[in-house]
Amino acid sequence: MHFGQPTAEEIRAFTHVLKGQIALGTAIFPRKVKGQFLDTIARKALWDIGLDYGHGTGHGIGHFLNVHEGPMGIGIRLMPNDPGLEENMFLSNGTPGYYKDGQFGIRIEDIVQVMTANVGTNFDGRGALTFRTITMCPIQTRLIDVSLLTVRERDHINAYHQTVWDTLEPLLREANDQETLDWLARETKPI
Repeated sequence: MHFGQPTAEEIRAFTHVLKGQIALGTAIFPRKVKGQFLDTIARKALWDIGLDYGHGTGHGIGHFLNVHEGPMGIGIRLMPNDPGLEENMFLSNGTPGYYKDGQFGIRIEDIVQVMTANVGTNFDGRGALTFRTITMCPIQTRLIDVSLLTVRERDHINAYHQTVWDTLEPLLREANDQETLDWLARETKPI
């Protein structure tokens, strides 16, 4: 969340971080691929404009509630014990980011579940996987330069926001939380 007026530089960087997060979150890949091979997908939008981040892209979560739980992960470091991604593993798609020393930092973090993807030849029987976003939190659209998005990226954001609305709206109505419901309605409007 940005609590002030974002600069053009912040919006540009945020949009490219978001493009990387969307690219990874919508990736289709073969079953048992090691997360290391997916890292570049998340970095490409930043690399295209000469930006990067100095840490991994995603990590396992869940078993003992460790923050960075292996053995799987998505990053630039070799992970020799990575067994490869399989259905129902949970990871973060959350550390694509950008940090300008002394000025600002950007990170968009979601939890994703590895799911079966039904595509083409299914990697000749090996099995195709993708991610399903579990996190239900809108993306702050005033930080997005929509002109930098592809139609596919824009449609992805709108579909995600519709899912967030459909999931949270009934809960907020039941809780009679009009203030949060009004905020959610503003933040999930189509772009």
